[in-house]
Amino acid sequence: MIASPEDAGLFFDRWRVDAPQLRVRLWASSLLFDAVGTVTDFNAGNLELGGDSWRFTIPLAGVGFSFSDPREIPVAIVREAESAQYEFGIALELPNGDRLIIMELKASSPPHAEPDGQS
Repeated sequence: MIASPEDAGLFFDRWRVDAPQLRVRLWASSLLFDAVGTVTDFNAGNLELGGDSWRFTIPLAGVGFSFSDPREIPVAIVREAESAQYEFGIALELPNGDRLIIMELKASSPPHAEPDGQS
């Protein structure tokens, strides 16, 4: 579902204040980044994400946002697996074609769990 920058901002601000663990995945033309971290700062122009040993800032100008809820996945087995790990997520389509996906981990989900259950 397409989300407005204002809708996305509400999530980013809540994530900044509440500091839940987030799965962060960045797909760039020559890079795949996958980590767990938090929103360390947010304002109308930038989103800063960080973890124990990493930090980066995403300029939000020209970014498209889409919201996803794992409970809405039509395939039951995928829906159950994703719903067990994630509350919901937001995808950012960056102007250069890169894609950043941020998913809020469930409190009971181990932060470094792999999809097949291996750590």
